[in-house]
Amino acid sequence: MRRSTPFILAAAAFLSTAATCETDLVEDAGFQLWCGDRLCAWDLEEGEIQKVSTWHNNDYGVELVGAPVSLSSPFARTASSLRVEVVSDVERGAMVTVEIDQDGDGVIDWVLPVSPSDGFVSRVWESQPGADATGVVYLRKAGPGRAVVARIRVSRS
Repeated sequence: MRRSTPFILAAAAFLSTAATCETDLVEDAGFQLWCGDRLCAWDLEEGEIQKVSTWHNNDYGVELVGAPVSLSSPFARTASSLRVEVVSDVERGAMVTVEIDQDGDGVIDWVLPVSPSDGFVSRVWESQPGADATGVVYLRKAGPGRAVVARIRVSRS
């Protein structure tokens, strides 16, 4: 056996494992890419946002300032159902939802209420099966109160 064979086998095992990991379907799911005072990969449709630190000074999130606020990001889906994970810190009164237009037809198919919390918490939802399509994820806020979202992960389920 050649010396490089164990290395090649280890690399192949790592790559095959990495290939099966979940991938974000939404660009910049962690709100890290800012172009000045706006998000580079998300469209601000209404309201005001602000770049803020989350649980670490170098880990950014988006604060939804005032109300109403609406952000959107398209995604390409290659699976029959979706998994959505939201990490957020939402005060009472700040009514935050994640809304999914599963097939990009302009009709909201799925509304996920993000409940208030004391600190950053993670919530996960699984969608109903649907056709492969290009869709849109919306992040919306209505009502007073502070709302910071650290991550919205949309992946295949």
